[in-house]
Amino acid sequence: MRKSLLLAVIFSGLSVLSTNLIREYHYVKSFKNWTDAQRHCREVFTDLATVENQYDNKRLLSVMQKPKKWAYIGLYDDLVRWKWVLGNADFNNNLDFSNWNSKEPNNLKSKQHCVAMSKHGLWFDWFCSRRHPAVCFNENGTSKYILVKSKMSWYQAKNYCSSNYTDLASVRNTSENSNIKSLLSNTTWIGLHRNFWSSWSDQTPATFTNWKENQPDNNGKNPASCAVVSPHTGRWSDVYCQIKRYFVCQSVFYPQNGTTFKLRFQSEANLDHPDIQHHILQQLHAELEANGLGNYTLRWIQTDGRAFHKEQKKDKEPGKEERYFSESVLIIKDLKQLCDILGHRIVGFLAQTKMRKLLPLSHLLV
Repeated sequence: MRKSLLLAVIFSGLSVLSTNLIREYHYVKSFKNWTDAQRHCREVFTDLATVENQYDNKRLLSVMQKPKKWAYIGLYDDLVRWKWVLGNADFNNNLDFSNWNSKEPNNLKSKQHCVAMSKHGLWFDWFCSRRHPAVCFNENGTSKYILVKSKMSWYQAKNYCSSNYTDLASVRNTSENSNIKSLLSNTTWIGLHRNFWSSWSDQTPATFTNWKENQPDNNGKNPASCAVVSPHTGRWSDVYCQIKRYFVCQSVFYPQNGTTFKLRFQSEANLDHPDIQHHILQQLHAELEANGLGNYTLRWIQTDGRAFHKEQKKDKEPGKEERYFSESVLIIKDLKQLCDILGHRIVGFLAQTKMRKLLPLSHLLV
């Protein structure tokens, strides 16, 4: 009797990057705030999900099945860590000297990333495009702080100070704050700024975003500094981090010599037969080449001299033929050209197609 061979691929939410880093996404259906979600992901998997390109985002969306709920990902807006332009020095809002006005910084509309000082010496985060005077630091001059009365955006002020003096002024203690305050009669730029939505939970720099229209907007009574993804569109929005939501974790793998994929076959045929194994590889090669890819290597890994290892089912029904599960591994090299085809088209092709379309039935006779 002729039988068909079915193929299932262990590939849920898997993303293959040109750097040979592999991310597998996991949709966690448990309500947690962002910090607790991060802790859970780090304990059980690797971290909260990082999304570096549109392909990653599609893979992440594919694991967000029922119930479809907005879920945290690893992108966040760090409101604690800032930078002084002078020396590119770090500023930690929880540890270093500051003189913020009440309820500042507040990142209004998620667009306030530069810092100004009022005539009273109080700091506030502000829209970088607004035009104000600036205080430059003059390292080699008699007067260390120079008030520039011309109105400029923060970035124009930064360029002006670095071209004519040393840089925009830093404020490291009460004495420096008082010295600068004594020069001011209006709101004035100082050298503190912040890189907004700049990194993921695993510290990967944020170079790709997929925000919903008019997002992020920090619209609410509480600061919205964590990102969530829509299970319907894959678009992102900013939310208050203390709200409890579902979340997406990632497992990260770093293969050393190519990338390994495990395939599980269920069959009544003899998959140890060299012709069948060779024919499977031929079909994979043909599909890859049909998509214009030729710079790769496919091969089976053998252990104990065999590529496939049988596992008898314990619940075999009396009177029926035994079935077995076989597993083997493909080594895929040169992933730079393969990631999209292998990670999306090939896997979809294999997962959704009965093996009768891959193998002539004559190869499946027991």
